[in-house]
Amino acid sequence: MIQTYLRTLRGLVITLLLVPFASWAQTPYPSKPIRIIAPFPPGGAVDIVGRTLAQHLSTALGQPVVVENKPGANGTIGSALVAKAEPDGHTLLLSSVGAITIIPHVRDVGYDPLNGLIPVTQAVRLSLMWLARTGLEAKTMADLIKLDKAGVKLSAGTSGNGSPNHIAIEQFNLMAGTRIIAVPYRGESPALTDLMGGQIDLAVITLVAAAVPLNAGSIKLLATSGSKAPPTIPKLPTVAESAGLTEYSVEAWQGVFVPAGTDPAIVKRLNAEIVKILRTPEVSKFLLDRGSEPVGSSVSEFSALVQSEFVKYGTLAKKIQLKVE
Repeated sequence: MIQTYLRTLRGLVITLLLVPFASWAQTPYPSKPIRIIAPFPPGGAVDIVGRTLAQHLSTALGQPVVVENKPGANGTIGSALVAKAEPDGHTLLLSSVGAITIIPHVRDVGYDPLNGLIPVTQAVRLSLMWLARTGLEAKTMADLIKLDKAGVKLSAGTSGNGSPNHIAIEQFNLMAGTRIIAVPYRGESPALTDLMGGQIDLAVITLVAAAVPLNAGSIKLLATSGSKAPPTIPKLPTVAESAGLTEYSVEAWQGVFVPAGTDPAIVKRLNAEIVKILRTPEVSKFLLDRGSEPVGSSVSEFSALVQSEFVKYGTLAKKIQLKVE
């Protein structure tokens, strides 16, 4: 009798001990507020996309979703923070091409972009515009090549060394045989200011940043660095078309990542919800109007893009002896 009682009691104790673990294992995702780390200052292209996603993700997931700006070091500070975060799906990263596939080749960023982060989806593609001061005697990229070959020293502003804007200029120099001097600025706005003031001849800037001075006629638009014209300017030539450089293409992008070790089911859920959001007419129009083209790729598609661009820009960084402070 006593033995039967003890066995029953032991079974009850074991059951009670297992209850918290069973409940924990069955806790639905998400179970608490979600952070989207935007590794750039408020008001920029990454911040705009991040806040758009946060608003709609909150509704889709039933939890508050907040954007936290962690700017610095070309986006690598915020990216490192997420790579070291708990892999539970409650800390997301919205980062850009530079912090993931360019900067890690030239200095220690504190994380492994290929193994420390899991790509969830490419959120947007951003068109990079080749712009010129109004007084420059060039209407096309072919004209720039002619000016350079004639001995004219051309300077082009970028948003910083190692940025896709900078890479677009160096890639052009390699393929066209030009010697355009890339001038780094602390962001796109200062570069645009100097371009409008005539301190530099050219600038490679995202369409969203260049829209106001372009509409005012303060600068000239020559071409887009991407493989196709942005949807809002369908007749704009690409650099490849304008300069006859068929293999030239440099595009900026933003993508969502989570820390390595995150449950594949959570990654799949996040991908499905974010892709759905990006493809709604409301969000798509909002982003297009601001120079960002929604993408919403699969996990495998985005992973392949990150891998290929990491190799591409690693090779280029060596060729141009890229240095980033």
